Amino acid sequence: MPRLSLGALRGRVRDAAFVGRVLRSTRALAHVRPRGVTQLVRAVRGATLGPHVVTMLHAHTRPDHACIVDGARRMSWADVDAAVNQLAHALAARDVRGGDGVALMLPNGADFLLAQQALMRVGAVAVQIGARLKAHEVAYILGNAEPRVLLVHADHLDVMLAARAEAGSHAPVIVVGLPDGEAASAPPIERWDDAVAGHPTDRPPPRRDGDGGGGVIVYTSGTTGKPKGATRKWKQTGLEAVADMMLQVGMRDDDRHLVVCPLYHSAAPAFVAITFTLGGTVVLMNHFDPEGALALIERERITSTLMVPTMLVRIAALPEAVRRRYDTSSLRWVMSGAAPLATETARVFQQQFGPVLWNFYGSTETGVVTLAGPADHVARPGTVGRALRGNEVRVLDDDGRDVAPGQVGELYARNSMLIAGYHKNADATAASMRDGFFSVGDLARVDADGYYYLESRKHDMVISGGVNIYPREIEDHLHTHPAILEAAVVGVPDAEWGETLRAFVVPRPGAALTEAEVIEHCRRDLADYKRPRQVVFLDELPRNPTGKVLKRELRARAS
Repeated sequence: MPRLSLGALRGRVRDAAFVGRVLRSTRALAHVRPRGVTQLVRAVRGATLGPHVVTMLHAHTRPDHACIVDGARRMSWADVDAAVNQLAHALAARDVRGGDGVALMLPNGADFLLAQQALMRVGAVAVQIGARLKAHEVAYILGNAEPRVLLVHADHLDVMLAARAEAGSHAPVIVVGLPDGEAASAPPIERWDDAVAGHPTDRPPPRRDGDGGGGVIVYTSGTTGKPKGATRKWKQTGLEAVADMMLQVGMRDDDRHLVVCPLYHSAAPAFVAITFTLGGTVVLMNHFDPEGALALIERERITSTLMVPTMLVRIAALPEAVRRRYDTSSLRWVMSGAAPLATETARVFQQQFGPVLWNFYGSTETGVVTLAGPADHVARPGTVGRALRGNEVRVLDDDGRDVAPGQVGELYARNSMLIAGYHKNADATAASMRDGFFSVGDLARVDADGYYYLESRKHDMVISGGVNIYPREIEDHLHTHPAILEAAVVGVPDAEWGETLRAFVVPRPGAALTEAEVIEHCRRDLADYKRPRQVVFLDELPRNPTGKVLKRELRARAS
């Protein structure tokens, strides 16, 4: 047996101490008893490893504790474990093998989470499809991923069937929410309840065929073209970074986590997985509504939630009388992510709800990379925080050299959460990698203390008169105007300067605002070359379901 060096031994001691702090802080093992461990070991023997194993753990150690709240539907850990096993048996009966893809086109609801867990149990791959996509867009994904079975909600059945025909797929369709009798006229279609009926509630035997392991394919937002299927295996857990986040934020086993972001993306399921790991309760909201979210926080005594910045803006914009109508004192932390968080948005939200707002930087491709806490929004406006444990981050120039602190470059990350690659797109995977580090095209800078700041997307940068301009800085400044609710800035062609800036502004309800006032607001505090030359007023900014502004649509309007 090789001897450990003193440095390696110290590292292991530090890691063990860190794990101990995390377990004590989160109380993750507070409900585990020796008998429960013995039962769990028997239950998971031979199982495909993955996040679904924690469901087995909690089903044995706290079976009656609430796991999922979906409107009037409430499921304990024992309920969830049994339902997951039934669906896993149903999928195995339809010859879903390890490594096979199964498409999910489902709204936020218990069935989405049950399906994800069931796919883990059979080692299959969840192909997550946005509920707002059109048939042609879904057909592209079906052709790219080639799923063996399609799980779809009745509201999206027409879209899925049209996409299935266009893609030339013959995959059977299992439908959630389909009324009795409607499936009989279409043989490939089966009701979810009928599909799982009669199957046992114990864990299905492990399958030895296929490539096993399981995972997920999340299709990127497609803000710059055809979506790319980011593929992650369940073994790519990023445990160090997640544990670091748990410890810093103060996540606990009694968290009641409100889901308002779409589960078919990557951020919302990640925080569901954290809540499940700790044995907490997940409360689901299908369609985000600012006042409805506050009502759920009060009624369900919500302790945590993930929201994209536009959701924070809309909650903060509610009349004070409406906000005060609801008791939100149960909130311990609110996480912002998936899109840039404006400093003014953070300031206003914390003014209203207290120092509960955290902000992370990451992506579907990289997982969580950095984390900023409530105090950072005040002390270091605009920061996305410092790198979490297990992350290596570099900011590089176009030649691949590290830039000096304070200089802008492209942000690259390396960790154990990096995707395996883009599905059937080796060129796109290679173009995003540099020496084992991955980039999604974000431009950033880092200060001398290791705090990172996002400046722009690489393709959003504007060059005017030979000067690089980062729209994020101007957008943050526009958000400080009391009459501006939201703003986005793009470059437009200009014969003299190459490009000039155009601002798209959403005024606050009832506010009177002119183009001259917006331009003057920028002229007072920004360099002249950063001042928008034109302002366009909109009722709302075009966004994808995860809150990112679709700047390609704004550029199309500007051309």
